[in-house]
Amino acid sequence: MPKIVDHEVQRAELLDRAFELFADNGYRATSMRTLAAGLGVSTGTLYHYFGGKEDIFEKMVIRVSQRDVSAATAAIPPDADRALRLQLVFAWICANATYLQRMLLLIFDFQRHRSDDEATVLIQQAAQLYRSALEQQVGEAGPAWSLVLGMLVQGLLEPGIADTEQHLAGLQALLRT
Repeated sequence: MPKIVDHEVQRAELLDRAFELFADNGYRATSMRTLAAGLGVSTGTLYHYFGGKEDIFEKMVIRVSQRDVSAATAAIPPDADRALRLQLVFAWICANATYLQRMLLLIFDFQRHRSDDEATVLIQQAAQLYRSALEQQVGEAGPAWSLVLGMLVQGLLEPGIADTEQHLAGLQALLRT
């Protein structure tokens, strides 16, 4: 009896697992063969679901960004005030800082190798997903978004010095004043 495959589920699983391969190898060094081997499928299977490496990368970035937004906001009670919303979002970011830093480095790597309009649009779309989620949770997203990006970059530049828990404690102190 032939195996019945839900193509949407299969596509989603491939995209979810592709992040680690791109993050480990970098955008440029990740080929379709590398992806196929790492995902345990043939290159033919990848081409069945996607148009190529760029297509996989673009869909993966949007998918993981959407997943991140859902995860970051899932534990926020609907009746939470603005301060609590900001604390909960920031706590999720702190708990997932290493992953988010890997995502940020991957985006930088992609932009370095693909500095065309399509790359810029993809990066803006992903950033807008995060920014919109912040806006829905805390109102004006600009300062919070800058704080998040700054914290993640500082953690990359000064590992061990810039502790995410200290950032969270500092944010909570600011909210109390």
